[in-house]
Amino acid sequence: MGNSLNGRTILVTGAANRIGKAIAIAAANEGATIALHYNHSAEQAIITAKEIEQLGSQVACFQANIASLEDVQKMHKAIEEQLGSVFGVINNAGYGQMKSFFDYEPNEWKQEIDVCLNGVLNLAYTFVPSMKEQQEGKFITIVGDSARTGDRKLIVSAAARNGVISFMKSLAQEVGRQHIQCNTVSLGLIDQDDLQIGEDMYRKIVKGYPLQRLGKPGDITGMMQFLLSEQSDWITGQVFSINGGHSMLG
Repeated sequence: MGNSLNGRTILVTGAANRIGKAIAIAAANEGATIALHYNHSAEQAIITAKEIEQLGSQVACFQANIASLEDVQKMHKAIEEQLGSVFGVINNAGYGQMKSFFDYEPNEWKQEIDVCLNGVLNLAYTFVPSMKEQQEGKFITIVGDSARTGDRKLIVSAAARNGVISFMKSLAQEVGRQHIQCNTVSLGLIDQDDLQIGEDMYRKIVKGYPLQRLGKPGDITGMMQFLLSEQSDWITGQVFSINGGHSMLG
C-alpha cells in the first residue's frame, strides 16, 4: 500500500461493484479512507467494504440516490460524522438506457437526466463548499465517451453527460481560487465481464479500437490516483479520455 492519500477521505459514488469498486480499492491502496456510496447494491457494497478493510484502510458505506439533493445532503452529514471532512469526490454513478430517442415514452428520459446531470450538480452543491472552507479538494466525474461523440442509442445520457462536461469546466473556473481541481474522465467501452454480446459482435466492436481491445477497470484507476494526487494540483477544467483510441477529439 502506498501513502499518497493517507489522511484523506475520498467519496466514490457507485462504488459497490464494477468500475467504482476498482477505483475505491485503488484509492484505499494509497491509504485513503473510503466513503463507499451505493444506491441499490447493498450486498455488493458490504462485500467491497470488507475487501477494503482487509487492505488496512478505513471504510464506511453510505446509501443515497444522488438524483435527490436531500439524499446527498444526508449522506454528506453522515460521512463527516463518521469519517471526517471529504477531500475528494469521484462520481462514478450513472444511469442510461440504450434505445432510440423515439422509442422513449414522454418524460421517460427524466431519470437519466436526473442521475447523470442533476446528480453531479447535487454532489457539487453539497460537497464543494466544504472543500472551499478547507482551501483544497478534488472533484472528479466520469462520463461515457458518447458525451463527446454522440451515440444514437445513448442519446439522452450522452446529452446529460455533455452538460456535465460543460458544468465541470465552469465549476473549475469558479473554485480554482480555493485550490480545488475539477476534472472529467471520459471512458470508452469497458469490459467488466458483463457484456451480453456474441463473439462476432465483440470482434466487430474491437475493430473500432486502435489498441485492439476494450478497456478494463484497471485501465482507469491510474488516472484517478493521479487526479487525486498533488501531482495534478495545476490541472483543472480538463477532460481526459481513456478509450483505447476509439475517438481522438482535439
